[in-house]
Amino acid sequence: MSKRTHTREDQRQRTEFYESGKILDADPATRHLSVCWICTLRIDYEQAPGTTTDSHTLDHYYPVEDFPELQKDPDNFRHAHFDCNSSRGKGDAERGLGDPMPSWW
Repeated sequence: MSKRTHTREDQRQRTEFYESGKILDADPATRHLSVCWICTLRIDYEQAPGTTTDSHTLDHYYPVEDFPELQKDPDNFRHAHFDCNSSRGKGDAERGLGDPMPSWW
């Protein structure tokens, strides 16, 4: 049986976290705070959360299955692509190296 809860409060937190990511993404100075923490690439905030592979999902750094007491803790929340979060499951994230350096560098 899953230890995850699905309450109105959980949904409110997910929506609030998505909206905060959308605001961060809109400003080039804070955009780096809204990228996918797993692959470090930009998330498509124009799509509704969880609807495309590049859309936003709230990922828990410490999996809810192992740490149910941290499910509602905002310090455990991370912005992630739907696909990256799904691929990760509850295992450790294989973090991306980011964008390659330009050839002229």
